[in-house]
Amino acid sequence: MTRWFAVLCLSFSMPAMAQPVPAEDVRRALEGGARAITTVLLDGDHKARGDYRISDGRWSEYETAWHTGQAIEALLVAYEANRDPALLAKARAAGDWWIAQEFRDGPLKGLLNAAHGDRLGPLINFTTIGNGTPGLFRLSRVTGDPRYADAATRSVRWLIANTEVPGDIGLFYNIVDPATGEVWTDRSPHHPDVAKPVVEQVARPNIEGSPLLDACRHTGDRSLCDRHIRLAEKTAARQDVNGFWMAFEPNDPVKGTVHPRFNTWNAEAMVEAYHLKPDPRFIEAALRTARANARMMRADGTFDYVQNISGVSGTASPTGSATAFAGILWLKLRALGYREFDDRIHTAVRWIIANNYATDHPDPNLRGTALELRVKRDGPRVVTLQRDIGTSFAVRFLAAYLAEFGTKK
Repeated sequence: MTRWFAVLCLSFSMPAMAQPVPAEDVRRALEGGARAITTVLLDGDHKARGDYRISDGRWSEYETAWHTGQAIEALLVAYEANRDPALLAKARAAGDWWIAQEFRDGPLKGLLNAAHGDRLGPLINFTTIGNGTPGLFRLSRVTGDPRYADAATRSVRWLIANTEVPGDIGLFYNIVDPATGEVWTDRSPHHPDVAKPVVEQVARPNIEGSPLLDACRHTGDRSLCDRHIRLAEKTAARQDVNGFWMAFEPNDPVKGTVHPRFNTWNAEAMVEAYHLKPDPRFIEAALRTARANARMMRADGTFDYVQNISGVSGTASPTGSATAFAGILWLKLRALGYREFDDRIHTAVRWIIANNYATDHPDPNLRGTALELRVKRDGPRVVTLQRDIGTSFAVRFLAAYLAEFGTKK
C-alpha cells in the first residue's frame, strides 16, 4: 500500500467535523417548539398533558407537576430569546396551576401535592418537586412576582425538614404518601420485591435541579447554598468511574441499565456547585457524565431510552430530551472552556431539528413537538407513546445553542 493510498483511506474513514447549524434554522425550530408547548402540550387548565398514545389518539397524565415545571422553564427560555408576550402569559398561567397544588394544612403543609401518576398513583416522588422547581424560580425572576419561588421554597424547606436521611450522608428519602403524610423509609415502589431495601434503594441525593441553590438565591439564606455545596461533595463522591450514579434508581446496578437523563441532572448540579465553589471535584464529575453521554449518543445524534453500561442500547425509543439535555450540559461545560464536545453539540442540534414533527402535521397533537418515543407493552398490545417532555428540553437546548453560536460566523 502506498503512502498516498493509505492517507486516502484514512480520509474516508475519519468522520467529518460537524459544522454549526444556521441560526435561522435553530430559531425556527425554537419558535415552533415553544408554540407547541402553548397550543398542544399544556391543557385547558395550563398543566402538562403528559404522554400521547399515538395508536388511539389519547393523552394520559404522567408526573404532571414535573412536566409542567419543565414546560414553564422552556417557555421562559423561549420568551427571553424572542420576547413574545404570549409565551410569558402561558408560563404564568402554568405557574398559577403549579402553586395551587400546595398543601395548605396538615402534616404536608407547604409541600406540593405532586402526584407521580402511572403505577405510583398519588405517591409523591421527591424528584418531581426537586427538579420541577427551576421554572418556578425563573418565573419569579422574570416577572418580579415572588409567589412562584415562595411556593417552591416552601416545598424545598419541607423536604429538607422531613425527608433527609439521618447521619448527614447526603441522601433524601424518595417517597411521600399524601394520604397519610408518611415518608417511606423502609420500602420503595421502585423495588416492590425487596423486603429489606438498603438505603440507596429508598433514598438518593436528590440534588437534581439544584433546588437548594435556587432557594438560597431567592431567599438570601446562605445556609441553603452551603447545603447545596455539601450535598454536591457527597454526591460527587458517590459517582461511579463510568460517569453514572449506578447505586440509585432509576439506574439499575444489577441489570446495568442507565436512565437517559438522571445522571445528567446530577452532573448539571455539579456545574452549578462549581460556579459557587470552584472545587475541581465538581467539574471532574460533570465531565465524566458528559463524556459518558457522548459515548452513548449515536453518531447521528440519537439517544435511545434503553441504555446499558455494557454498551448495548435500544433502537425503538429515541429520546429527544436525552439528546437535548446532554447538549445543555455540553454547552455549560463549553462556557467553562471545555470544547471537546463541540461536534456532539452541533450533531445533537441537527438531530433535534431533523426529528421535530412538522408544524402542519395531520395530527394536531403532534404538530411542532420534538420526537420523544417510548414503546411499551400493554398485555399483548404494543403501545407507542409520544411524550411531551422532549419538546421542553429541546426548546431549552435550542435557545442555549442560539445564544452560543447564533451570532458567530
